[in-house]
Amino acid sequence: MKYHILLLVMVFFATGCSEEDDLQPSYSDVEWFVLQDNLDDAVQHAAYGVYSTWGIPVFCNDTIGSQERGLDHNGNPIVYYKVLDLNYNLNNPTNAFSINAKHISLIRDEADKLAGIKFVDEVLLPNVPEIFYIQSIFLLDSIYEQQYVGGAKSMKAVHQAMETLAVADIPVIANMSQAEKIERANEIITYLAIKYLAKNPSSEIETFKKVSYDPATQRSYYGMNVRTPNYPGESCLAPARWEVYGFLDYSRDNYPYVTDPDITKWRYRIVKEDEDIEDYIMAVVSYSKAEFEGMYAEYPMVLEKFLIMRGVMESIGFELK
Repeated sequence: MKYHILLLVMVFFATGCSEEDDLQPSYSDVEWFVLQDNLDDAVQHAAYGVYSTWGIPVFCNDTIGSQERGLDHNGNPIVYYKVLDLNYNLNNPTNAFSINAKHISLIRDEADKLAGIKFVDEVLLPNVPEIFYIQSIFLLDSIYEQQYVGGAKSMKAVHQAMETLAVADIPVIANMSQAEKIERANEIITYLAIKYLAKNPSSEIETFKKVSYDPATQRSYYGMNVRTPNYPGESCLAPARWEVYGFLDYSRDNYPYVTDPDITKWRYRIVKEDEDIEDYIMAVVSYSKAEFEGMYAEYPMVLEKFLIMRGVMESIGFELK
């Protein structure tokens, strides 16, 4: 019996080995995000300098590499192109006609590309906490969304995709002053912080939002109208500067301009929660504690919210002024 079992096993392996297909390459070992230096290409050489310092590749083209993958039935090479796709999302793929689909324009001028790489190297990356994982940076002329062909374009300054952080307006950034470049870098960092907090909620954000709250009416100030009531008993806040209620700005949706010198005639709407959080993150990464306290000494709610948000940013790795 044992002899017959052994014989069957030997026949199985002999048959399996004789019919096994030839091994094929997996093509999975290509390191698309490892940059090589090229002294004959000024842009590639500059990008390699950033990669050597920060370990983050910078690209100015969405096609970042190619690879031959055998031959087709006519004997022609099959070439695979690795493309940075801003619309690829592992959990929620979009199509080319989706309102969420991103469209891009590449940078044409070499001087602008070099200026963009310098901006990333000297202004942006030195202030990005390590906790914000960036696989690559894609520099662009523009990024926009369009609901339909010929429709209005919604321009984007920055977009984080699965494999890259796309930064737009590089030709504009190239001609900015140093102060303007720092402000743009802070806007990008604020965007990354918002994305991070959306995935990693902090309990202190709830504490932050509760500062702008009216205990008498038990209502949050978010989204409320600030004006003289149109009728007795209308729920709105008394005319005053938005800082009085703990905000750094107001919503432009209904009242784009608030210019009347008589504050008692002001009409505007308080921002939404996400807008308020963005405003304060931007303030925290832009100003030192002393600078901010000097600017808003008369507004205790503003100072309280600034300190709370400052604590949130420090807890996720920011080295603040």
